[in-house]
Amino acid sequence: MKKTYTEKIQIYKTNKIAALYPTAKLIIVLLYIVCTLIIGTARITDWSLPLLLIPEVGLLILLFMLSEIPREGYTILKNIVKFAAIILTVQFFLIPGKTCIFRYSFVTIYKEGMQAGISMAFTLINIAGIFIWFFQTTENREMIGAMEKTGIHYKLTYIILSTLQMIDILSQNSKTILNAQKARGIETEGNAIIRTKAFISVLLPLFLTAVIDLEDRALSLETKGFLVQGPKTHLLEIKRSGHESYAVGAAIVITILILIGRIVLCIRY
Repeated sequence: MKKTYTEKIQIYKTNKIAALYPTAKLIIVLLYIVCTLIIGTARITDWSLPLLLIPEVGLLILLFMLSEIPREGYTILKNIVKFAAIILTVQFFLIPGKTCIFRYSFVTIYKEGMQAGISMAFTLINIAGIFIWFFQTTENREMIGAMEKTGIHYKLTYIILSTLQMIDILSQNSKTILNAQKARGIETEGNAIIRTKAFISVLLPLFLTAVIDLEDRALSLETKGFLVQGPKTHLLEIKRSGHESYAVGAAIVITILILIGRIVLCIRY
């Protein structure tokens, strides 16, 4: 049976975790950040290192796997890990402190630098990673639809949606312009100077394209009665999967257990 237009634009997800309602996933994100901050205050070993942040990254990857995150999500996480590795290296070897842990020739590692490096690097990975999970399992239009259902004004939600879409549009347009410049024989690859020149030459056509798209978008909104006062019709239906209460409940229980564990650890040590 041929599907109607309204049926075609609906969002269908087979994975139960990815199919959670956007609001429920946002609550899980906030609770995960709270857990990360609590775990980051727990210091173990004789050097008082926040090592418990490291296994939390394993739980994040497990969440990625259970949610069937696409390869793009892992690529973004890999780039975050590379940036965190730079932070870790700088803190380990370049930040001085009072307590020396390791010294060989001109290489010196201080306890303060190790503490700050592990804390900053793995906190960054965990917090950035949970946001990657949220945006990889939640489409922009799905998130905006859920926001409107909570009572947020449709003009504000449209601004948020257009901002999120503009990032992808500018990225695609810049690639198109670079490919066009390559076809004309303009150098776009090489050292930093060549890449900078190529980037500067992209800015003007990219800006003009964005202005033209903005005008077309404004005309499209006028034809759809965006500024007309009254109730709005939504073709996209955001439905709950039915597992939101279990997922949020589990996240709350885990957060409480981590908080209790941190209090017990604080009392014992």
